[in-house]
Amino acid sequence: MKKRTLYILLTLTLLLVVMFISCDHKTRAWDTLDTAENLMCSRPDSALAILSTIDKGGLGDDEEKARYALLMSMALDKNYIDTTSFDVLQPAIDYYLHKGSADERLRTLYYQGRIFLNRSDFDMAMQTFLKANDLKNRCKDTLTYANMLVAQSILNFFSYQLEDYVSNNLTAAYLYERLNNDSYRQSSLIKALDGSIALGNRQLSDSILSVVDSLSVIVPESCEERALVRQTYSIAFEPKDIIASMLDTIPDYALISDASKLNIANGYLKLKQYKKADSVLMRIDPNSETGESFRYLQIRPVILEANGKYKEALAAYSTYVDAIDKEDAKIFYQKTKVAQELHELKVNHIYSLQQKDKQIWLGLCVVLVLIIIIGIIYYQLRLGKKNRIISEQEQSRLQLENENLQKQNSVLELEKYNAQLECEKQNLAAENMRLKISQLELESEHLKELLSAAELSKPILDSIQERIGILNGLLAAKISDNQTYSKPYDKWINQITEDRKSFMDSTRLAFRASHPALMKYLDDHGLTEAELNYVCLYAIGLRGKEIGEYIQLKRHYHTSTDIRKKLGLNEDDTNLGLHIRNLMKKL
Repeated sequence: MKKRTLYILLTLTLLLVVMFISCDHKTRAWDTLDTAENLMCSRPDSALAILSTIDKGGLGDDEEKARYALLMSMALDKNYIDTTSFDVLQPAIDYYLHKGSADERLRTLYYQGRIFLNRSDFDMAMQTFLKANDLKNRCKDTLTYANMLVAQSILNFFSYQLEDYVSNNLTAAYLYERLNNDSYRQSSLIKALDGSIALGNRQLSDSILSVVDSLSVIVPESCEERALVRQTYSIAFEPKDIIASMLDTIPDYALISDASKLNIANGYLKLKQYKKADSVLMRIDPNSETGESFRYLQIRPVILEANGKYKEALAAYSTYVDAIDKEDAKIFYQKTKVAQELHELKVNHIYSLQQKDKQIWLGLCVVLVLIIIIGIIYYQLRLGKKNRIISEQEQSRLQLENENLQKQNSVLELEKYNAQLECEKQNLAAENMRLKISQLELESEHLKELLSAAELSKPILDSIQERIGILNGLLAAKISDNQTYSKPYDKWINQITEDRKSFMDSTRLAFRASHPALMKYLDDHGLTEAELNYVCLYAIGLRGKEIGEYIQLKRHYHTSTDIRKKLGLNEDDTNLGLHIRNLMKKL
């Protein structure tokens, strides 16, 4: 019962600790998000395809949902799919703007601002970009920060904040250069050049124009943008004769853009050809992007006044001033709003930290109380365990005594068994001795038959006679019950067995003396010393089976085969022993 209570308390403690540490979890989609993020810059189409396969309903915690939302927004943007809805990005806004790192907040604010731009909500877009710009000293995502500066410069242009427009684009161009992104760099430089021309800063315009021209070979696809800004530069800074010659080459106005028409109207105004300027200006749609720009609102009253249209010029001046005041008010409101929101974010962040500290302290207190309770229960269990150990030790002592008695009985049985084994071993040794004696008797009989039947030379006969004498002497001593013969007998048997090689060597030497021609013939055919000994046994009259029994080698058939190959005999040719004895007669 006590153990069950302890297990329950330990389980509750573990659950509480896990609950206070984290209630979140990640799914397998997290690895898929890693793959999509790695492909985002190099293969945005593949990244979008991978993200589209993820089931949003199966995503895990808020962080995983936020990461999916941000990566999907990035993929849509990089695949030039504009959206005016926050449905995709909203989980990232809810999570990263409060809990994300500087880079995660920067990316979220950038894509949030892009959506506001797509919705033409320029006020909210500017507020969002100003918040993002506040992260510039903490973020490491250079590409997103540069893209944010370019997006912010669009709002600067529409609100006629030309200094900020130029500054943001030049900063973005510098960052793109560090990233080796020449295409984005040139686009930012062209925007900065256009802004510096509008400010009338020729020195800055000249320096930017030289860089734009140097990039024209590397990035040829921006030729239309370069042509337009070069036209703007010429009308702003070139002499009147050059401007006049350039305007004379203008083709049909229907083929050129409103921005180019605005440049041409400004050129005619500079040449004091007011009617032509007014004629070109009237071709621009006042509701178009160019018609709503500050440059158009600025030049229109001047051209109207130059053509004597004072009433229209006054209205145009009034429209221009109202637009300037309106934008100034927006800028002031945006900066104030951003400052307030930043202050609220800091306050909320401090409050969030305080709440987390309270939760941590509460969790620690709960864990401490549980540890004390567990300690008390553990102490009680230790006392009970100590008593059980004493009882178990006494039982173990009694059991050990019984085991010792059993071991002593086992030792006695083992000694008895060893005695039986020793007796059996002696019996086996005696049987082995009888077998060896039988082999020696058989060898002696073969040698006696050979001695009486074969006509051999005297050295060979002497060698055989000596071998028979050794065997007879040994066999004469074997039949005895005296224990003094039993110990050296096995040594004699092994010695006489080893004497076989001496007998075969002596036989080979005798044949070299009595049949030198035969031995030379065998040497010429490459027979080894062991093979010569084998052949000499055939020469003295032994058969193959008798030789096998004599030399006690299982491979003697292989030896016979090797000798036949060396002597040029096939398997179907004459018997090896007969062939050797025929050679003895011929040689």
